[in-house]
Amino acid sequence: MQTNPTGDRRLVKRKRMHEELVEMLSEDIRGGVFAVGDPLPSERELMEEFGVSRLTVREALGALEKSGLIAVRPGTRARVCEPSSDRLVELLSGTATFYISQPEGLRNFQDVRTLVETGLARMAAERARPEDITALGALLEANRASVGDTARFARTDMDFHLAIARIVGNPMLDAFYLAVDRWLHEVRLVTLAHEGQMQTAFAAHQQIFDAIRARDADRAFGAMRAHLLQVNSMHTPGR
Repeated sequence: MQTNPTGDRRLVKRKRMHEELVEMLSEDIRGGVFAVGDPLPSERELMEEFGVSRLTVREALGALEKSGLIAVRPGTRARVCEPSSDRLVELLSGTATFYISQPEGLRNFQDVRTLVETGLARMAAERARPEDITALGALLEANRASVGDTARFARTDMDFHLAIARIVGNPMLDAFYLAVDRWLHEVRLVTLAHEGQMQTAFAAHQQIFDAIRARDADRAFGAMRAHLLQVNSMHTPGR
């Protein structure tokens, strides 16, 4: 089987020096040599320690900054950053968008979303404070008021689901929901364009809210699962 469509000869290049430096510094950061907030050695110190040029050091620092491991500001040393869930999602966005567009990609992504959201609905029912219930109720009312306006309903739909995640208090899950909004934006709009779908979705949100308010974890799980399976069936017939 031909793997190169052009037929031209391609050579594997030796790993560039700055990539090796990135690996070494990344290992130091993961190993605790540099803790969150610690400055890295100066450019000159890195040049002397690793025997590389200033350009190599700057390329390595740029790569580390792009990966979210360090922050670089003019006039100061690079510092180690606390891991950011938002940055992780940003790095995954391009891959996720491509994956969803592939055969079975959307179906697989929906399976992951269903697994996460049903678990979160259960946890929200167990953990919700009175103020969480009040805030979620206000978002549900905003969702009801937006029925008939596709773009507005899509926003309030996402706000409602994101609020359930935030009740649990896990920033990684907050980031997941914000990513879902980006990755599935067009899919959501297509779904909501079906006649009666906004009313159906709102009724499902009402059932989820009622279960969370009642602290009924099993019912919240079931209501969320039924809601997502209904939405998923509109894009993957036969499920």
